[in-house]
Amino acid sequence: MPVQRFRITPTCKSALFRAKRWFYSTFYTGAPAEVKEENKKIWVDLAGRLVEEINKRNAAEKPARLTINYETGPKGEFKPLSATIEIMEVRPLETFTIFLSKEEEKRKLKAELEELVKKAKELGISLKDLESLS
Repeated sequence: MPVQRFRITPTCKSALFRAKRWFYSTFYTGAPAEVKEENKKIWVDLAGRLVEEINKRNAAEKPARLTINYETGPKGEFKPLSATIEIMEVRPLETFTIFLSKEEEKRKLKAELEELVKKAKELGISLKDLESLS
């Protein structure tokens, strides 16, 4: 059973677009006229079902990978057996900053300290209360 597994794409929509290009270049271009039209109907049905399932999950804009299991008939007929969509999540694992100069690091710390002091004053915390924490 042939399998077409696509690379991870930035969105589910782009995964479907990539699959569409693959389908038309593989099963439409160069196929006999009667096979072309039947293949196109099958593709439109498959793509419609994929879009429906993606929309149910509000995943159209999420990264994804698509895999299509299919068979090919003797005249080049497209016979999809299953399609698997892997919806991905992009999130940072860790965030850190590297300062290239001590002056830049001091400036950043000073700005953070000013923000903390401002927030403490808004909350009614005195600097003496903050000093007693250390």
